[in-house]
Amino acid sequence: MKISMLLILSIIMISCSKHPGFKKTDNGLYYKIHTKSDDTTKARVGDVLTMKMCVRAKNKTMDSVLFNSNMIPYPYKMQLSKPMYKGDFLEGVALLSKGDSATFILMQDSVFKNAQKPPFLKPTDELFMDIKIINIQSKKEYDKEMEIQMKQQQAALEQIKNKEAEDFSKYLADNKIKVKPTASGLYYIEQKKGKGAKAENGKKVSVHYTGTLLNGTKFDSSIDRGKPFEFTLGQGQVIKGWDEGIALMREGGKAKFIIPSSLGYGERGSGPVPSCATLIFDVELISVK
Repeated sequence: MKISMLLILSIIMISCSKHPGFKKTDNGLYYKIHTKSDDTTKARVGDVLTMKMCVRAKNKTMDSVLFNSNMIPYPYKMQLSKPMYKGDFLEGVALLSKGDSATFILMQDSVFKNAQKPPFLKPTDELFMDIKIINIQSKKEYDKEMEIQMKQQQAALEQIKNKEAEDFSKYLADNKIKVKPTASGLYYIEQKKGKGAKAENGKKVSVHYTGTLLNGTKFDSSIDRGKPFEFTLGQGQVIKGWDEGIALMREGGKAKFIIPSSLGYGERGSGPVPSCATLIFDVELISVK
């Protein structure tokens, strides 16, 4: 009889709960732990967590994703700090170990206290945060890992830079290019002398161009688009090699620019242009306004 009464009371408590299946901390955070690993070591304030995270806005008819760490190209990391308000998800994260997964129910007003709330979010919508802890590191361990990664990245970057220099020298030799570079390193090869207005800083210029890499791969062309490219010269609207090269031309002129990466897209590259890439541009200056 006692067991039956306890069971009935338990059922009543669960059915009356605002969020069935969720537990509640003393500070008001609702949480549900889905998987529990054998590792019992909990994260401490200051530790760096690698995790998967998804934040959802949910009501009776909608379940919309506000953030998903799977959509970013690198592991999502967060340094654990003390909870800043009652019901802060950081309190729940401190309950987890490496390999654990959980869902937290967050309070809108606290989450968006210092950030703009999505316009479609209604006051009655609930926020759910799904988390899986991939790794827990002390700050010292994390800093050591970052130091090793930085050294590896720097070594790889040096190899890329050396390869650019080798390929650049080979290109100049293979194409029998004898012109001297400018002080900045730009190779400007005039192919047709323009007779119109001189391109000067502050003026709007219209150009047709085709850009290729040293291996001949075309990565961009205004000719293919059928429309000249316009920009204001000397305002940093284009790469440095362009601002310098166009300023050497007159309206109606044609030239080839050989632009080292230091005057192009640098170590990061851009879109189809890889890191530390020397660029070749065939340019026609159509008009100067």
